[in-house]
Amino acid sequence: MDVESKGSNSKVEVDVASLSLNLGEYKTGTATARMQTTRGLKSRHIQLISIGGVIGTGLFIGSGRALVMGGPLSCFLAYTIFCAVVWCVAQAAGELATLHPVNGSFIHWAHRFIDPAAGVACGWNYAYACIAFGCADIVAVTGLWQYWFPDTSEAIWVSFCLVVFFILNAFAVRLYGEAEFYFASGKVILIIGLIFFTFVAMLGGNPAHDRIGFRYWKDPGPMAEYLVEGALGRFLGFWGVFRLAAFSIGGPEFVAMCSAEAINPRQSIPKAIRRVFWRLAAFYILGILCVGILIAYNDQDLLDGIANGTGVGASPFVIGMQHLGVKVLPHIINAVIITSATSCGNSFVFVAVRSIHALAVQGQAPKFLGYTTKRGVPLPALLFVLGICSTSYMTVNSGAAVVFGWFIDLSSVAALINFFWMCLAWIRFNAGMKAQGISRNVLPFKGSLLPYSAWFGLVWCVLLTMTNGFAVFIKIDGDFDIQGFFTAYFGVILSVLIYGGWKIVKRPSARKASEMDLLGGLEEIDADEQWCGSELPAAYYVVGKICRVVTLIMVCLVINE
Repeated sequence: MDVESKGSNSKVEVDVASLSLNLGEYKTGTATARMQTTRGLKSRHIQLISIGGVIGTGLFIGSGRALVMGGPLSCFLAYTIFCAVVWCVAQAAGELATLHPVNGSFIHWAHRFIDPAAGVACGWNYAYACIAFGCADIVAVTGLWQYWFPDTSEAIWVSFCLVVFFILNAFAVRLYGEAEFYFASGKVILIIGLIFFTFVAMLGGNPAHDRIGFRYWKDPGPMAEYLVEGALGRFLGFWGVFRLAAFSIGGPEFVAMCSAEAINPRQSIPKAIRRVFWRLAAFYILGILCVGILIAYNDQDLLDGIANGTGVGASPFVIGMQHLGVKVLPHIINAVIITSATSCGNSFVFVAVRSIHALAVQGQAPKFLGYTTKRGVPLPALLFVLGICSTSYMTVNSGAAVVFGWFIDLSSVAALINFFWMCLAWIRFNAGMKAQGISRNVLPFKGSLLPYSAWFGLVWCVLLTMTNGFAVFIKIDGDFDIQGFFTAYFGVILSVLIYGGWKIVKRPSARKASEMDLLGGLEEIDADEQWCGSELPAAYYVVGKICRVVTLIMVCLVINE
């Protein structure tokens, strides 16, 4: 397809029908070489990773903290609004991920369309965010295992997680994709099951035959007071829930980061982005609604569970089941949530490794972190990330509940900063398209409601980031909470220091809209697409489809029995 630049005689030949990534050499003619990372993630992997990668402790356990803070109505409203923010971010990220499915995704976009210093700050913030999320999941797993083995040391389960993460990430990316596909499938089945259970239970289909309906919305009420009493306290509770929502809800960053290793990203990435709305509504909004139906925000068992640990004793779903006399399901749910939390931690380690690898390739991190194995696995970056994740051993001395709260604060603000960079990168990209007279109609995928959705997401991310630690400024006992301030704004401080330091040392100039490279590298991207296609025989796809059909038939036979 030809893209003509208005106002000039230049003409850019762009084949937008087959874009992918080239970060190394290519197999063209007689020249043979290897990419630094390989495309081994199929469409079904991208679909499940985009939603399953972030269904975990935030929804199954962290939602209890949100309920206590704001009450059922505040949780429902805050989660709905934040889902709208995530959907807006996904539109911008999906458009750029389809056009430029490169290693580092939005780290590369920030460097290319905003400022080299922005790319560095964005990359390190994302790595730090993923590590913080991964540590939160590791700490949660320790509490989940101790539900069955209360006398064991937390260090055993932290070590267990680190070993599992190494095994799943130290080999070919297809192993990661297959493992995450089945992990994510289990989580999706669990949340769907919990939604159906809530619907049946609220109508009286439970051992106690108690039609609970929306009882807890009436008593103790739809909104909880937080920090202060009255209307202000209810508003602060509502606003505080956004921090838990930011910890629980995500997706665009996973799709973007996986784009460089996706088979045929031109089809798989848009498909995942188009389905984001329904997934957000089905899992997060309905999920938090179920939490407010099953249990009251002032339930003493819930308060004790949150104060004492991160296991299913702190899960509103499990506590609600116990109140209704359900005895077996809590153990089943604990088993599935263990795989869920492990899956989430694995996903965060995966993308943290890829972001650090991308920084090293671009000369923005130590060079040795950019090396890969013959299978395309960035092993030095993996060991570096797992080394930092070892800070999860703090739970041995400080307690799982306390450390879990620290990582929630650290990771939620970092997630908001990541979303901010995605939106800003698209805004600058769009400005460059306009300045160079290139129509968005030539893009392989166009996001919905752009540019308005990108601006909506950016404004909300800035607002929530700046007010994330509002609680530390409300002095209840007369003392300023230094620890709360640090965990709430560490991500902001880190990003500002890295951005400012890189500007001072390297003195890079911001990208001018009229000069930025919008479509460069597309010839290499075409070559990479041909290389990936030649490496995957047709039998690979045929066998996969046959296996899925056989599995579906077996499931249907079991259901009929």
